[in-house]
Amino acid sequence: MSTRPAALKVKLEKLELQVTLALALALGGALAAVAACGGASPAGQAPQAAPHEQAIAITGVTVIHPGADGAAMQEADRTVVLTGDRIAAVGPTASTRPPQGARVIDGHGRWLIPGLIDSHVHFFQSGNPFTRPDAADFNDVVPYAQEVARNKARLPATFKVWLASGVTSVLDCGGPMWNFEVRDRARKSEAAPRVLVAGPLVSLVDRPALALDDPPIIKATTPDEARQLVERQLPHHPDFIKVWFIHLPTGDLASEEKIVRAAGDAAHAAGLRLLVHATELDTAKAAMRAGADILVHSVFDRVVDDEFLAMASRRHVILIPTLWVTGGYAAVLAGTFTPTEEERRLADPQILAAMSKVPRVDPVRGSRPIPPAALESLPRLWAAGITVALGTDAGNIGTLHGPSVFREARMMVQAGLTPAQVLRSATVNGARVLGLEAELGDVAVGRRADLVLLDADPLASVDNLARAHLVFRAGRVFDPVELMASIR
Repeated sequence: MSTRPAALKVKLEKLELQVTLALALALGGALAAVAACGGASPAGQAPQAAPHEQAIAITGVTVIHPGADGAAMQEADRTVVLTGDRIAAVGPTASTRPPQGARVIDGHGRWLIPGLIDSHVHFFQSGNPFTRPDAADFNDVVPYAQEVARNKARLPATFKVWLASGVTSVLDCGGPMWNFEVRDRARKSEAAPRVLVAGPLVSLVDRPALALDDPPIIKATTPDEARQLVERQLPHHPDFIKVWFIHLPTGDLASEEKIVRAAGDAAHAAGLRLLVHATELDTAKAAMRAGADILVHSVFDRVVDDEFLAMASRRHVILIPTLWVTGGYAAVLAGTFTPTEEERRLADPQILAAMSKVPRVDPVRGSRPIPPAALESLPRLWAAGITVALGTDAGNIGTLHGPSVFREARMMVQAGLTPAQVLRSATVNGARVLGLEAELGDVAVGRRADLVLLDADPLASVDNLARAHLVFRAGRVFDPVELMASIR
């Protein structure tokens, strides 16, 4: 499915916007720039939280541009001007003057990066032990209906932990129909990341334990049923369609591939991309043959082979590794989960308190390690030129909304990527996942003012991604400490 006309439209809009912003800045007209930005949202997207109208100048900062092939360029002693929800200027501090009346933020000794993007989350799940009764049934301790009600009510806090972690955009890779309410609430919130969503997963298996009256996962037994499930979502304007490709030993892979293809064809006919969960080498290849645009997990059972790499390259498939998620289940269910320093600072305190309340330790589940094949495959994928985007699968047991990005980033380095490559995966490549390449992923004139001001160099150590001094979302400034203090 070609996206060239849309991409060309975005590029032309970006060029026009850059010219308008430059003129507005030269005239000192912050309000003119805000007005120019008002109609620049991507087609089909409702406005996000209102941008900050006072111009902001970050002075003396080191700007990091995540570059191609995992390279990164640093520019020292820069001033970055934000006007409305856009970046209006980036230049040497000596020659770039803040607009009159701008709020000036001292960036000396700090680093400015694009806002981080988590390309795989689930808001209907909380990360605590009670959130997936199909995997670990603790209904006798916390009824699942109570857990879901808590997750809905807790959305404002969940949004804040993402922002406090420097994550300014997330993709919810599928959930109940109330996922669309999550997106609406984020757009109306003063403190929330950008949220894109898929609706209920078109699945090859049932998950009745999760159903309630609004199931997040719905089984399709025929291609026609798959198409109908896609069409049911279309009036709600999903950003993606998701298939849960679970192949059981008794299943017919060829028949299942036809079901996935039907969902993909329906998605593509509606101008949407297809996300597929397929964690075995055979199902991942079948998913790509069936039209998958994005694989939301790496392959867990075997190291990717040359055929897989050739297929992914030829089809321009994006892959999201999700390295930590199985380790999260294992640690929590074995009773060995220990929060990291970042999780103690930045996770929802309600969820942290629940992590030690597993009523029955499961040593079998706890013995399952992070799949070695996924770790070994990651550098092969990168070397082959496959677009790899950071995603956590946050919301699953042991993978916490917000600071789970730092566990994932460390695991990507453990697998063989450099800090610069990890940064690219969480910015430039995440923007590709969202279809917002012209809007996000760099600190450049005309881009969205979604940024993170760090107290340490993220290229020296991936750990420094967790050292956010301030976070900018749509030109608004957020202090992570204040955000977390506001959560009750």
